[in-house]
Amino acid sequence: MPNPTPDGLKVVEAIQRDIPSIRTFILDAWMIAGPSAWGWTGASEENVQALASGEHLAGLISGSKVRVLLAKEDGRVVGFAATREFDPETIELAGMIVDEYHTRRGVGTALAKRALELAANHGYKGAVVKTEVFNRRAIGFYESNGFVRAGTAAEDVDGKKVELVLLRRRLK
Repeated sequence: MPNPTPDGLKVVEAIQRDIPSIRTFILDAWMIAGPSAWGWTGASEENVQALASGEHLAGLISGSKVRVLLAKEDGRVVGFAATREFDPETIELAGMIVDEYHTRRGVGTALAKRALELAANHGYKGAVVKTEVFNRRAIGFYESNGFVRAGTAAEDVDGKKVELVLLRRRLK
């Protein structure tokens, strides 16, 4: 049985003034997890710095086909999720990071649930997510949130081929 969502946890859409907090969160999460951690496969210090740059984050937040959600506990960012349009009827849960100290406490579930609710409210019929084929923890998480395996793919990340599993889910 999943742990309950922590008291005081709020999932909100990111706004421009959240950028410094998001940047700090991403860089701290990277420092704790490191390049060999699941979910960071193929990432380099350079990739992470680019991802956490104010310019990149501002572009994400202001994008019309991208939505950035933050899980905040006592005003501090403890989780991040981004969605983007995969096709006109499908949203991709394109990035999810939960502070290592908050895993298995319902933060990821709260982020995913809110992201999928927003997608359904905006007319999307389905959702997809991709993660490394060996990332059993993430695959289990997505399956426990209604996603089913739909195939595999390979993507190039900084010149390194990363094998991914594609999971799909229908929205209401």
